[in-house]
Amino acid sequence: MNQACIFIVDDEAQILKAIERLFFQFPIEIKTFTSPREALENLSLFNPQVVISDLRMPFMTGLEFLSQVKEKHPDCHRILLSAHQDFEQVIDGFNDDIIHQFLSKPWKNDELIALVQQNLCNLDKEIGEESNITSIIGESAGMLQLKAQIVQVAGANVPIFINGKTGTGKELVAKACHELSYRKLQPFIAFNCANLNEHLLESQLFGHKKGAFTGADQDFEGLLTQAGEGTLFLDEVTTLPLNIQAKLLRVIQEREYTPLGDNKVLKLNAQILSASSTALEQATTTGEFRPDLYYRLAVIKLNIPPLNQRATDQIVLAQYFLNKFVKMHNKVAMKLTAGAEQFILSYAWPGNVRQLENVIHHVVIMNNEKDIRQEHIQSAIGNEPLAATTATEKSQHQNQKVLQNTVQAEINGTLEDIEKHAILTAIDACSGNVSQAAVKLGVNPSTIYRKLQKWGIS
Repeated sequence: MNQACIFIVDDEAQILKAIERLFFQFPIEIKTFTSPREALENLSLFNPQVVISDLRMPFMTGLEFLSQVKEKHPDCHRILLSAHQDFEQVIDGFNDDIIHQFLSKPWKNDELIALVQQNLCNLDKEIGEESNITSIIGESAGMLQLKAQIVQVAGANVPIFINGKTGTGKELVAKACHELSYRKLQPFIAFNCANLNEHLLESQLFGHKKGAFTGADQDFEGLLTQAGEGTLFLDEVTTLPLNIQAKLLRVIQEREYTPLGDNKVLKLNAQILSASSTALEQATTTGEFRPDLYYRLAVIKLNIPPLNQRATDQIVLAQYFLNKFVKMHNKVAMKLTAGAEQFILSYAWPGNVRQLENVIHHVVIMNNEKDIRQEHIQSAIGNEPLAATTATEKSQHQNQKVLQNTVQAEINGTLEDIEKHAILTAIDACSGNVSQAAVKLGVNPSTIYRKLQKWGIS
């Protein structure tokens, strides 16, 4: 079964039809029954995630029915509907853990939809939350907050905007949102809006009919269609031309679209997630992005912290990538030396997690030693295109690290310990260049050489 399944049990056929129509546009398999006994007979066949039942029915009450559902299928979420004010029975149902939720007839459609979606999402999280969220590596305060937000918003059927610098893992976050939602068994389509020109973008998003333009020699289903009832993730959405932005706005507002060269209006069933390495607010103030589209896309906003703000995650990530690529390339086990770890912590990582991953991959391929040293990391960074353009940022970040580490040493050690720690940290941050370290510390290089000689360090 590739869809979430819910059972609806009510002796009134029109009620069943009304609820069935209500969930028609959602990727949910609906099974309706006018008889509780028939529903029980089909329970093991379909294994529904949610069962919605009326309270008063002939031959068997809703509470009696849901009590048997609980015995046969305890993981199923049970919702009771009733047009009667039978509060004592409802309270008994809650007390006996027969029902999880109660809605009185006539219900509000948005409340019932939200209730079912939330229950499906919660059940998915109980089963798969750990595996999905742990694909996002990091235990720093910023990442723990982000993970908590993902779990909270994944079940919401609204547009989500993800902001993060290049290489922070925006698509990974989008995929986690998708996999923790009730859409997880449906397609996840990721698309970078910066990859195509304006004309090709429109065709790629909306699709086209044969003959719609020169070269359109066959029908093409656009991404909005390919996503089906799943998720469409639009990366670098701020690069969209203004006329495409206007069309995307209409799609989100009206939940419908028309392929190029076609008169047929298609319904949008997918959830739209979007992302950008620049802030949407900034793009709206410069006129590059429509404010009305911004408000539609950013109903919920998630921010991914850059790697240089995740000091406690840097070594964990580096070790994870090291193990990953050692296994991939059948290398002997490798480990980071203290010097390599210190250098990783002192570097600014302008390319964020993606740059760190590429650097470690380079190190594993080019090295056959068991110990990964500072010079191995430095050499790999030298091959990164971002390395030559970030000297100032790196220097500022290293100065900050020297100060932080010195303050920590001041708390823990003697005056000489503090002095030694500050000097060695500065030298390491400057890749062994004593003259540069002296500038950072505001002392003469000869002072540092004297201290090193005293401590027996060459």
